[in-house]
Amino acid sequence: MKKCRHCGTENQDEALACSECGLDLAPSPAAQALARLPSALAAANTKWLWRISLGLGALFLALAFYFLSLGPILRFYGAKPTSAVWSRLPAAIRVVYEPQDRMRPPQLFAHLLVRYNRWWMGVDRDKKKFLMLMARIDSLVTNGVEQSAVLELLGQPVVSLTNDSIVEAHYVYLAEAITYGSMTNGFVIWFSNGVVSGKSPSTSAR
Repeated sequence: MKKCRHCGTENQDEALACSECGLDLAPSPAAQALARLPSALAAANTKWLWRISLGLGALFLALAFYFLSLGPILRFYGAKPTSAVWSRLPAAIRVVYEPQDRMRPPQLFAHLLVRYNRWWMGVDRDKKKFLMLMARIDSLVTNGVEQSAVLELLGQPVVSLTNDSIVEAHYVYLAEAITYGSMTNGFVIWFSNGVVSGKSPSTSAR
């Protein structure tokens, strides 16, 4: 039943006008507007949600490109993870990426980003080559090898100390790609009567 909003008379559902006062029983303009309001709001919310999603997506892609593009650039310029890493990059590139070096992102993200950039810089590859070099030196320089042969192989030591007939030679190698961890990075070699009489590896924690 339709109740007349003017006189309150009950009318049949199919009635177009009130049987008592003749008022048009069609919904008022205000009621029609209220009826359309939920669908209008839903359409508006969908539009704004789509725009917000596009904006957030574009921002995410821009940030992803910013963070992920540094790795290839570091490899291109041969940068290694040392304190002077930025000095290898042109000034214009440093201006763009230095803020990234100063950021303090969440720990998990920062760890993944460091691993990603170290992979591009070939840290693990350089570390493997360095360990192979130390192993080769260790296998070639043994007791009884002549001092001249060691000098030909390794060059002049960083430090050379002489005590009576004993010569103590310090060889140190710097693996710039290895920024932390403890490993053999050189040897102390003792010579007696012109031949190797002893050898001890030296380690560095960086």
